[in-house]
Amino acid sequence: MKQLIHVLLFIFVSSTSQNVLAKEQKSAYDIDYYEITYEQIITDFMYEIEPKLIKYYDTLKLNDKEKKHALKGIAGALGINHMFKSLVADIEAVDPEATFVFRQLPKEEYSKLHLLAENFQIKKDYKDKYGVELTKEEGEKSLRLYRALFGKEYK
Repeated sequence: MKQLIHVLLFIFVSSTSQNVLAKEQKSAYDIDYYEITYEQIITDFMYEIEPKLIKYYDTLKLNDKEKKHALKGIAGALGINHMFKSLVADIEAVDPEATFVFRQLPKEEYSKLHLLAENFQIKKDYKDKYGVELTKEEGEKSLRLYRALFGKEYK
């Protein structure tokens, strides 16, 4: 009888400790990363890195809503194996001029989206003027020259 009690106690303690370990993989913002990524390795990665990202976002003075959105965005991007470069390529393939609307956003907060719109504007202007696509190298060279000559961003 004593052995049975010990076995039952062992099973209870084991199952309780597994539940405690499972609960350790909890998001500070109640995000279910597996639901976003459908991949356990990426899910585990997100739970591990989330506290570090939150500390980083604190330095950027993001509010809780922005932090949660950023965390979900990172998980989603990792889950579908796309990063910003692919996103830009997708936008460019369908309608690069649609990015011009990003100029209406505050430049300090959305500097990368402003640069994206600027990049597509330069490419459009070049194609309109010369009838051919601007290569990446030509675009970078032109942008550096413009900044050197005028000391400001292209507008």
